[in-house]
Amino acid sequence: MPDKNENQKHVAHAGGVKEAKVDAERLKKRIQRHYDVTSDQFLKPPVRGEHIHHGYFKSSTDTNEQAQLNQVIRLVESSGVSAGSRVLDVGCGIGGTARYLAREQGCKVTAITNSRRQVEIARELMAAEVARLTSQSSSPPLPPGSTDFVQYPSSASSAGAGALRVLHLDVVQMLEHLGDTQGETFDCIWVSEVVFHLHARQLFFDSAFALLDPGGCIVIADIFRAAHDPASSSKRTQKELASIRRNHLCPQLGTVDEYEQMAWKARFRPRHKSIDITKNVAKTW
Repeated sequence: MPDKNENQKHVAHAGGVKEAKVDAERLKKRIQRHYDVTSDQFLKPPVRGEHIHHGYFKSSTDTNEQAQLNQVIRLVESSGVSAGSRVLDVGCGIGGTARYLAREQGCKVTAITNSRRQVEIARELMAAEVARLTSQSSSPPLPPGSTDFVQYPSSASSAGAGALRVLHLDVVQMLEHLGDTQGETFDCIWVSEVVFHLHARQLFFDSAFALLDPGGCIVIADIFRAAHDPASSSKRTQKELASIRRNHLCPQLGTVDEYEQMAWKARFRPRHKSIDITKNVAKTW
């Protein structure tokens, strides 16, 4: 699913570029605080479990947990990742998808988030999972700020041993830190319900393209507004969109067309057509 940007529109606001940068920084800090405070709750019923994203309901009997796994599997199939694939999970939450990719697919996963609490939770869950899978009583804790990969054992489903590391890293800094400084590249960049939070969407796409090996792919699931909707200019619709921006901590929802234009500008070329799965994920709420 392709992706796109609104930051040029923000520059046109009164106050110009400086005000836009202040707004972007203020929103980023709100997002960090939100996930620092709320992430522990995702592990407690009746919320969402280990995945902080919508679920794809294939049947009326699917639980939220199964629906979220369905969504991950759909993106695995779309991306084509397999054992040994180097995956960058951008906005990894508490690491549910990253652990699945390492454990079940045998991928070598770098998971990043700008929430320090999410990093702590994701590392704790990773250590506990690896200890369980290797029949150890416990796994030695990672030192704070560790960038080391933790190895997963081979499984029948993965056909190879995966690995995972979780880093405290902002999207804006991912190219400088991972690419320019570390010289790393990836086979797949995985982005599930993250881009809608961003002001600097074009920067994200440009950075993602630079971090991919030739032939690599980006797979995106996100929250969009409908394009060419005659009702979009109504007061009621504008009020609803304002509520979404406020409650979901995003500058403005983009359309699929806008995302695709951004992706093309960054030199991505589509492998698949975008798919509207609104009806399948609506039950998440």
